[in-house]
Amino acid sequence: MKRMINALSRVTLLTFIFTALAFSACKDKDDPDPVLPDTNPIVGKWQLTAITPEVAGTNIPALVFLTTVAPSCLYDLKLTFNANNTITTSDCDAAVSLIEPFVPIGTDAKWEVDGDKLILTKGSASEEFKITQTATDLTVVVNTQTDTTKPAVNVLLLFKKV
Repeated sequence: MKRMINALSRVTLLTFIFTALAFSACKDKDDPDPVLPDTNPIVGKWQLTAITPEVAGTNIPALVFLTTVAPSCLYDLKLTFNANNTITTSDCDAAVSLIEPFVPIGTDAKWEVDGDKLILTKGSASEEFKITQTATDLTVVVNTQTDTTKPAVNVLLLFKKV
């Protein structure tokens, strides 16, 4: 009888251990689904080649100011749209500082393309820009009008893929 109780105790203990292992192996994981890299054609490095009024001949004070105080490296500025939806800048920090009030491209900026819209997010602020793009050219339409009661005054940021 004692042997039988001993054997039952061992069997009960082993059953408990195996059951616990089985339940812990089937536990739901809290890991988020893996984020797939973005394959939009915008992914890559783009160099600023020009800043022009959308409508030729339009006097845009912000554009005049930008080109007056622009550093000599303005057209060396490169934006890299990374596959993880972050943006990095290179080759002209002064240009980033000048453009950033209109286009959030600095540290911690994130991007998303939805049709013909480029959505840039930095912190809790998000802005949409109309874009056209090919494999080698990117045009971003930026409204320089800060008074929302007035019509848009757009400039075009032209980029070449490098």
